[in-house]
Amino acid sequence: MIVYVDNKEVVVFTGAKAEDAVRAAGVKRAAGLYDAYGNEIAKDSPMKPGRKIYTAKPKV
Repeated sequence: MIVYVDNKEVVVFTGAKAEDAVRAAGVKRAAGLYDAYGNEIAKDSPMKPGRKIYTAKPKV
């Protein structure tokens, strides 16, 4: 499935968690993970097709 990490399209397996998506995007370190609204999310947050997450708090 296709998800987005820091606006980069990433293909991950069904059932992937946020940390799997970040790893697939090639991000080495992330201080925190955030959703599109700037809310901090857990590393084990489930990913769904088209979901956007960020490794830095987005400006909304």
